[in-house]
Amino acid sequence: MPSAEPKYSSDRGVASVRHDEHIVQTCIPLLLHPDEQVQRQATLLLLTLYGTHAFTLLRRRLSDEKPYVRREAEQALRVLGRQSGHPVDFRPFRGMHVECLGTLRVYIGNQEILSHEWAQSNVSRAGRRKVQAVLAYLVHRGRGGASADEIRAAIWGNAGATGALGRTMTALRQTIEHFGGTSLAESILNSSNQRYILTPDDYTSDVRSFEHTIRVAEQTEHDRDLAAAAPVYRHACDLYGGPYMADVDILTDEIEERRTELLNAYLTALERLAEYAYQQGDDEQCLALCRRGIRFDPTDERLTLWMLRCYARQRNESEVARVFRRYLRALATPPDQGDAVMRWMRLRSKQHRRSLKD
Repeated sequence: MPSAEPKYSSDRGVASVRHDEHIVQTCIPLLLHPDEQVQRQATLLLLTLYGTHAFTLLRRRLSDEKPYVRREAEQALRVLGRQSGHPVDFRPFRGMHVECLGTLRVYIGNQEILSHEWAQSNVSRAGRRKVQAVLAYLVHRGRGGASADEIRAAIWGNAGATGALGRTMTALRQTIEHFGGTSLAESILNSSNQRYILTPDDYTSDVRSFEHTIRVAEQTEHDRDLAAAAPVYRHACDLYGGPYMADVDILTDEIEERRTELLNAYLTALERLAEYAYQQGDDEQCLALCRRGIRFDPTDERLTLWMLRCYARQRNESEVARVFRRYLRALATPPDQGDAVMRWMRLRSKQHRRSLKD
């Protein structure tokens, strides 16, 4: 897979948040519907798409400035708890949410920490991008955290940045405290014996939601069929805001490996949707889905094949040839004999020659 990544809009992270808000807003009237069956269906939808993060999404609305929004959110939480059997916390959400897919974005409560606010909220003079990079790296390392040496190597590229690391950790703690209070700062950022951990239970992330949705989609397809899984795959694709931590300066191969893993999951979801669209005879939708993936990886065999099948079904020979040429250029080196696109083109050529003889 090529290492070069396409440019993407920095608004995609915001689009992901707004997409979640739109779905929750749509589901609230269903949760408040007097019919128990409607309530159960809305509960199933929210838990399928978000898992227990659905409760967090509703709790964010408890601090809205509009009284009717707070009231509806509290009522919806009661229904969601009753229908699901999950315990409910009726306090407004004060935790942290991190957007890692595409542009790094950090929210505490309902407020996004903007670029200039990272610099304003600390007095240790640590660089804004270094503070964000340390936060991102701790999110990446998860429950196991990272040692001081690992953080220095990943962020500064050497082991001699002891003072810089101390200033940056102080700045990170000050930023969290400024927006979320002392209690959140103390619970979410832990250090012991020169090891730092950002407690996963105290924050949510788009990566967790994305991977959860992918698992649900795959399980739905396995248990039922592609038609039933398609809406869930579609939601997973909407959650993918771009390459993992693409704008964060972290000097370690593990970030690139994780980025590739998540991109492959996204491309697989697009491929499943492309197949479904093709089965439904919707070539334009199939092609649009393929283009979304090709912009990230123009060498993807599966998406290229669906594009070729669509254009072949439309008898658009010029587009078949164009897609094939683009694929060969993207490979940079000659494809091997087992390449799926090459096999498809050879088979189609044989069938075409056979039809001419007949």
